[in-house]
Amino acid sequence: MFLESKKEIRKRALELRKALLKEEVIEKSKIITNKIITLEEFLESKNIMAYMDFSNEVSTKFLIEKCFEMGKKVFLPKVAYKSKRRYLEVYEVTDIKNQLSKGTYGILEPNGNFTGKVDEKIIDMVVVPGVAFDEKRNRIGFGAGYYDSFLKNTKKECHKVGIAFEIQICPYIPAEEHDVPLDMIVTEKRVIK
Repeated sequence: MFLESKKEIRKRALELRKALLKEEVIEKSKIITNKIITLEEFLESKNIMAYMDFSNEVSTKFLIEKCFEMGKKVFLPKVAYKSKRRYLEVYEVTDIKNQLSKGTYGILEPNGNFTGKVDEKIIDMVVVPGVAFDEKRNRIGFGAGYYDSFLKNTKKECHKVGIAFEIQICPYIPAEEHDVPLDMIVTEKRVIK
């Protein structure tokens, strides 16, 4: 049996995602949001870390708005630099129109001028982006390792939830020692636990 490398899986998944029409992205993102906000793990979480989508990722705007409506605190990542090493810092946001600016890779992230960073241990649920996922809840991102490093430092009870379109689910992803598997993946079709 031929197994694809992470690089090959990433390339194929990005092509599939890129081919989605904007209307499909919005429609499927709303379905995914509605699935997440009914999860017991979401309902019991007070502090939700999301991300700002780019390049035809699942749109997180709807989820962030629902979090605000439901009285949840919302946190977003920002890529920081220390001794030539890049890592994620987390900031609480209360207004995604005025508290964000373009950061690493042109992705919107907290501009840091309005609040201090917070400790990742306060996060109850992390909504994790990814390029491809498998049914064992492994993921492939862009290869920088930001999320794997970050997820290792969250509290044990933190729910790690990947969100993706069904076309991003692969039969197999080669997991390495440093990779952190997720607790679940939510697509427009199902919740994989």
